[in-house]
Amino acid sequence: MKNKITIGVAEDQKIYRDGLIAMLNGTENCKVTIEAESGVELLLKMKGNVPDVVLLDYRMPEMNGIDVAKKIREKYDNVKILLLSYFDNQEFVVRAVECGANGYLSKDDEPEEILQAIESAVETGYYMNDRTSKCLIGELVRQGKVVPSFDGAVEFSRVELQIIKYICQEKSASEIGLLLYRSKRTVDGYRAGIMKKIGARNVVGIVMYAVKHKLVEL
Repeated sequence: MKNKITIGVAEDQKIYRDGLIAMLNGTENCKVTIEAESGVELLLKMKGNVPDVVLLDYRMPEMNGIDVAKKIREKYDNVKILLLSYFDNQEFVVRAVECGANGYLSKDDEPEEILQAIESAVETGYYMNDRTSKCLIGELVRQGKVVPSFDGAVEFSRVELQIIKYICQEKSASEIGLLLYRSKRTVDGYRAGIMKKIGARNVVGIVMYAVKHKLVEL
């Protein structure tokens, strides 16, 4: 039997929080294990109960979602972070990516898209929809509107370059493994090594680096 994806929800609006939790717990694949009305409460509860995915409201009392995401990323590297907001502009999306989030969702999104985002974040390490696609990130980097802070010149092996290319094509670790005749665990190891080399927080950072340094064409 497939294990359910465990989820932490931090949202200060009770009506939205209750509806979101009810929707997630009503699915076959998800189980909410942490409910919090602030980022501070979420961080406290995560000390003894680390979920697979965290859904963070951007605007919360005491600490906003960006700051909470940074704290989570510092301590729990494997947790997938999805930011929730009514904001829907380039600056916010890029801030979400730069703080280490694995994706962004609008609070107006349908339940199906929220579930898709959760599954994508777990499987591929990130979620990008039409509004927040890699093409948008790539365009911002190319135009110089966003200058990601990565480490300097880096040399990659042939396999690493292949993996970077496939990541930019939105392929999961399992799919990349099949293409390169390697295990998912091996691909995960390469991916972690690439992020360490360039100073990226997640695979979206790999895409931004690849575009900036013209390793791929989006």
